[in-house]
Amino acid sequence: MTVAERLAACKARGEAVRVVDEVARAQLRAYKGRLLVEALERWVMAHLGPPWRRRGREPTPWVCRRCGPRDACQVKRNGHYRRCLVVQEGVISLRVPQLCCLGCGGQLALATLLLPRRRRYWLDLDRAITEAYLHGASYRKVRAMVERRIQSGAGLMSLWRRFQEIASKAHSASLPGPLKTLYLDEAYCRVKGEPCWALLALGENQRGQRGFLGALLSSDRSQEAWQKLLESLRPAAGGTGLTVMHDGDGALAAAVALVLPEAQQRLCLWHQLHNLFRQARDRYPGQQERQREMVEAGKQRLLAAAKLQPRTTSPLERAIREYRRRTRSMDGFGSLRGASNFLRAWLVKENSRWAGQDWLETLVA
Repeated sequence: MTVAERLAACKARGEAVRVVDEVARAQLRAYKGRLLVEALERWVMAHLGPPWRRRGREPTPWVCRRCGPRDACQVKRNGHYRRCLVVQEGVISLRVPQLCCLGCGGQLALATLLLPRRRRYWLDLDRAITEAYLHGASYRKVRAMVERRIQSGAGLMSLWRRFQEIASKAHSASLPGPLKTLYLDEAYCRVKGEPCWALLALGENQRGQRGFLGALLSSDRSQEAWQKLLESLRPAAGGTGLTVMHDGDGALAAAVALVLPEAQQRLCLWHQLHNLFRQARDRYPGQQERQREMVEAGKQRLLAAAKLQPRTTSPLERAIREYRRRTRSMDGFGSLRGASNFLRAWLVKENSRWAGQDWLETLVA
């Protein structure tokens, strides 16, 4: 029965959609398989030439574990082997060229970008996993999504390992030009049931471009922890010409004064107003009129003193709000490695967004 006949025999709209989706997935799965097999054959042909041609000493990308790098004349074809690869449309079976070292007779790893060694999931599925997880889905929900797409089973640990490998290699371009402003703050999370803080450093250059410069997961917000983060940023000339914005935390201020003695420290206006409200409430409990008078007087004094821009840590606060929104639904992180890699991936995502780039392509290259 042809596809058209199957569609004509459908009794419900949902059944017709399933038929079209099933046929389209099968066609696309077969098409991807043919493309990959043809690309692998052409890649081998580009380095070895046709089987009948005599090969010379041209270098190849293949390395034998016993003999070292191999030239074209030291490699021969040795048939094919079957390998399964999981793509978004399901599992495809590939007929992969097999290569042999003429020196020792050992097998050579193909080592191609199209088909990395010991990689079950292909790039399109890696992107789907990363996008779903960073947008708020748990690993169990990601597994359900993947299993529905590939119509096969997927292990939780396999998905976890894939994301950890992707996140550990993620990186974004550094912020160009000299820094004008450095924003410092922390975001709370839990690791193995214990409180943990992500110490964050956001930079802004002379052209107004922003990007995260670094981060540190710490079990406390001590001066030593902030000092370690600031030293990892490798500031130039002790912070000359740099403005550091923070919330006025004593340990943070002391670390900035030690690592960046030439930088100008400014307290966030929003945090100062927030502290003013708390002081008025504690000093005049139940006396709303006296509280209002104290707040108004202090507000006018703070606004008059805070004339220079920037006046708040709002750019960093907005990014922290997104981080909290994503991690609030999680029951913490099960390991420090998982928390660190998630933070790294999230920083790369935010930097790509600020730079106007596709964060998914940057993260899963």
